Amino acid sequence: MKRFILLLLLLSTYYLQAQTTEFTPNASFNIELGLPNNITNRAFRELMQGLAIVTPNFQYTLDNSFSIGAGLRYGYFNVNQFKNNIGLSGGLHVLGAFVKIGQEKYFGRFGIDYGVRVGYSVNIFNTNKNKLLLGKAYMNDGGFVEPVLGLCLTSTENSSFRLTLGYTFHGFKFQPHQTGIDQFSGFNDAKINEITTYFIVGFGYSYFFGKKGSTNSQ
Repeated sequence: MKRFILLLLLLSTYYLQAQTTEFTPNASFNIELGLPNNITNRAFRELMQGLAIVTPNFQYTLDNSFSIGAGLRYGYFNVNQFKNNIGLSGGLHVLGAFVKIGQEKYFGRFGIDYGVRVGYSVNIFNTNKNKLLLGKAYMNDGGFVEPVLGLCLTSTENSSFRLTLGYTFHGFKFQPHQTGIDQFSGFNDAKINEITTYFIVGFGYSYFFGKKGSTNSQ
């Protein structure tokens, strides 16, 4: 995976050097579908499986290619029933909203869109243990920060597809009581006393609402 990402970045750098800016999008609606890979907080990494992250968002790009945007976030992480011996099942729903600042540039048909998302999410731990203990899902909330990179390729004058990469930092720490149990067997405090982070690899689609102008290649 690391070699694949490095190859894409090298190819994108070569392409950027070979092209001049063809157009700047005016505004766009984007939707991204990604697969989260848990990184820190060992209990979260071992017990939860990232299944999907869906991110619809709207973005406006200024004449100088600086971009601002806002969007919604839904994520789902399933309890790995093969990694626990206490019959824990269910999953974590992440519902959030964010704003984004960054830069969006197109060079010929290729484009690069990068920036930082800052948002707030409600985290719903819908497990069988919480239903028995609380009669409902356990909920908490907190902020998140996500540096993102999109490698884009236009398909028509008004649309493009992209490979998306992101690294998400959530403010909450994954703890046993959130799932309705007393402790994570086999994990000491040092291994779970970390914020929750995950790396996202996915694909996206963008629809452009006009463009600001164009220049010739080369």
